[in-house]
Amino acid sequence: MYLREDIVCKALDQWIARAFASDRLTATIEALAHASAAASTAETRTPEQTRARQAIKNCERRLARYQAALETGADPTVVTQWINDAQRDKETAHNKLKALPATTRKKEPPLSAQQIRIITESLGDTAQRIHTADTE
Repeated sequence: MYLREDIVCKALDQWIARAFASDRLTATIEALAHASAAASTAETRTPEQTRARQAIKNCERRLARYQAALETGADPTVVTQWINDAQRDKETAHNKLKALPATTRKKEPPLSAQQIRIITESLGDTAQRIHTADTE
């Protein structure tokens, strides 16, 4: 897919300018504070953990499809082999997940609305800066 940068950036700049306009600034800061709090309490996962969890989900989907195939009259001998393969793959992914450390990324404390307001105010009029910024 190809997106023209000039069109995307213009729309994005307009959206950011509206979000940081004086009449919407308080709501934007509150939304950012809520997002910061949610991110700080979210479970952190390493890429390896994410891949192992995705492999488990994929195996569970395969098993559901194989069960459906059995119910529609597929050859039980063939489907049994598929199920065994999926169960083995799922067990391998579970073992890999158990062997990985719980987390490797340090969680940052959430930013309060007041902290976000201070940062925002230190940047000046964000909407004006975006509208007058050099496109380069």
